[in-house]
Amino acid sequence: MFSHRLAPALTSVGLGFGILFTVPFARDVYSGIERRAGSVVRSSSGACASRIPEGDLIARLTVARLALDAPVLEGIAANTLARGAGHVPETALPGEEKTGTPSAIAISRGRCAQAVGRMRLGDRVRLTTSLGLRRYRVVERRTFEPAAFQLDPAARVTLIAPFPPDSPGPAPLRLLVSLERENERSPRFRPSL
Repeated sequence: MFSHRLAPALTSVGLGFGILFTVPFARDVYSGIERRAGSVVRSSSGACASRIPEGDLIARLTVARLALDAPVLEGIAANTLARGAGHVPETALPGEEKTGTPSAIAISRGRCAQAVGRMRLGDRVRLTTSLGLRRYRVVERRTFEPAAFQLDPAARVTLIAPFPPDSPGPAPLRLLVSLERENERSPRFRPSL
C-alpha cells in the first residue's frame, strides 16, 4: 500500500526537477533567437514593433486538424513559454505583419511543440488577435541548427519549435514552420492533387 502512494509522489518530484532543469536551456535557446531576429526585422519606419509587457496575451493559435488551441503571449522568457507560445520581441505582432516585416512565434516543449511538429504543408492555421481573425496556410517546414537561425522576411508568420520535441535535454535542432496569409497567393506553396 505504501508503494502505491510513493510512486505518484516520486513521479511528481521527478517532473518538477525536469521542468527546473529545462528552464535555463529554453532561456538560452530563445534569447539567441530574439537577438538575431531583432537585428534583422524592423518596421518600415525603422522603429521596432511597439513594446507590450512580457507575458501579456496577444493572440490565440488554433490548428483544427491537430486539435491545437494555444495562447500566444508576448516575450520568450522561460516563465512566459511555460504558459504558452511566445511572440519574439522585435518582430511584427501577429496579424500586423507585412512583406519584409514577419512575425515570429517561439514554441516551447510540450503538447504545442508536438502539434507543430505534426503540421503539414497546406495545413490551415488561425490566429485570433485584437485585430480579429487571421487565416494562414503552412507553406514551408524545415529543420536547422539553432546557430543557423535566419528569419525569412518573405514569410508572414514563422513558428519556431524544438526538434525533436520529445528529445531529452536540449533539443539538437529547431523546426521552422512558415505561414502565409490564406488570401494571398504564395509561389512556394503548390497544393497536391
